[in-house]
Amino acid sequence: MISLVAFAMLVQPCNSYELLGAQSSSGLCLLCLFSVTLVFAVCYVFYPAWVSFEGSLRCSEEVLVGAGDKHEGHILSLVIPAYNEEERLPIMLETTLEYLNSNRKLISGLFNKSLGIDSNGAALVRYELIIVDDGSTDDTADVVRKNAFTLTSDDTIKLVLMHKNSGKGGAVMSGMLRSSGQLCLMLDADGATDISDGLVKVLTEMAALLARHRLENSDPCGLPAAAVFGSRAHLEEKSCASRSKVRTFLMHAFHFFVKTLCSSHIKDTQCGFKLFTRSALVSLFSNLHLRRWAFDTELVVIAEMLNIPLSEVAVVWHEVDGSKLDIGKFQLALVSMGMLRDMICVRACYFLNIWKLN
Repeated sequence: MISLVAFAMLVQPCNSYELLGAQSSSGLCLLCLFSVTLVFAVCYVFYPAWVSFEGSLRCSEEVLVGAGDKHEGHILSLVIPAYNEEERLPIMLETTLEYLNSNRKLISGLFNKSLGIDSNGAALVRYELIIVDDGSTDDTADVVRKNAFTLTSDDTIKLVLMHKNSGKGGAVMSGMLRSSGQLCLMLDADGATDISDGLVKVLTEMAALLARHRLENSDPCGLPAAAVFGSRAHLEEKSCASRSKVRTFLMHAFHFFVKTLCSSHIKDTQCGFKLFTRSALVSLFSNLHLRRWAFDTELVVIAEMLNIPLSEVAVVWHEVDGSKLDIGKFQLALVSMGMLRDMICVRACYFLNIWKLN
């Protein structure tokens, strides 16, 4: 190739040297620009993977109500990530605690059915609420301390304090791995999902999912891994959700990319209402890398790689004022691009064996 270029230069008039030099310089500039763009794109896509190498998430734990070191009996854990939620969290906690206390017998029956045991004579389920303050800059932690009160003498309320803001994924992971329940529910601090509707539905679906597993496996060892995702994807006629046009568009676009890059089995990965068995949460959250908004999509990818049964059930959901995504269109577009970037990163990291499952 070099010889051909030299020959062409020799047979051309003298002014061709300048033309070739200019073309070479232009080509070199384009090559440099392409290289810089490629490096930037690779760094941008794999940035979540780089962040995940920062090490363990540092946090401290306070037991506000109950005996935090008791792990006996049937326990339903509820993990609530919170960031600057001093206004919405007290309302959510009051509603949630009132429902749990008033419907303990109903919840116990569904809980025991999921575990495959007879509810007759079985002890009532105990609750373990874990509120994870994700490095809030307001009085979220103090609000939790002031509003913590016991449901019964056997229930527990814990406050986990992240040493710095780690993202919703990091907060949920920290809370889940510090839970002790046989079943663990993740729910948002804004109370967007109606607890009186959602909890019954996910427990009922979990019982059905585990019953099918027991039929297919004649000798299951312990409580098998399984997860039920609450959904706003209109899977039932009774499911009603009102949101802005922008959010509706983003929801459909996000579902398209989830189906393309992650899984076609779960239509709505982002609803913050999910129920896990103990073995499922250990397998999923001990392998989780993403720490921001799109961490739910990695949970789906991990579950499918580990053959953990997933199910989806529609829940009553309503948009609550004060959302962290109540931002301008430009910022919302950046957040959406970041979530798409995270999904591409997840697929690329597992495909290239940068991330390996434990």
